[in-house]
Amino acid sequence: MPVKFNVKMTAEYMYDFMLYHNYTHMSGLMTAIAGVLSFAVFIQKLMDGEMQACAVWFMCAVLFLVISPSSMKAKAKSQVNNTEMFQKPLEYEFTEEGILVSQEDAKAETKWDEVTKAVSTQKSVILYLGRVRALILPKASMGDQYEEALKMIHTHIPPNKVKIRHIH
Repeated sequence: MPVKFNVKMTAEYMYDFMLYHNYTHMSGLMTAIAGVLSFAVFIQKLMDGEMQACAVWFMCAVLFLVISPSSMKAKAKSQVNNTEMFQKPLEYEFTEEGILVSQEDAKAETKWDEVTKAVSTQKSVILYLGRVRALILPKASMGDQYEEALKMIHTHIPPNKVKIRHIH
């Protein structure tokens, strides 16, 4: 039986996706590690009374731990506001063959074997269709179809490609 739900993409869901995508890849992890290490050096320099070095390391920590995620949030908002596809709801339909995405007269189908990875965040289920393409499926948009959608995902995607926590 098909599973259908509508998704209205928001900056909040896009930011959730961007945080996950960024901080689960090496560059994002390195940014977070650099931020934590910069903060540790800041504390050490503060304790040593080296105020000039302290200021530099504090600014580095702020850059990595505050400004980077803040700019990502602004980018998410801009992407949602400036992408025509996100201005109207998308209808998703999970079938035995794949995932049908439609919006007004436009339709696109993705076969289940094209999904390279399925993961979840606190707010969404993400189906990767390659390294840079993904379907972002907010859990709230799935509503009472959430459990059925997860069953379809687990049925049609190999277990080694599915990393979904069942938190709703």
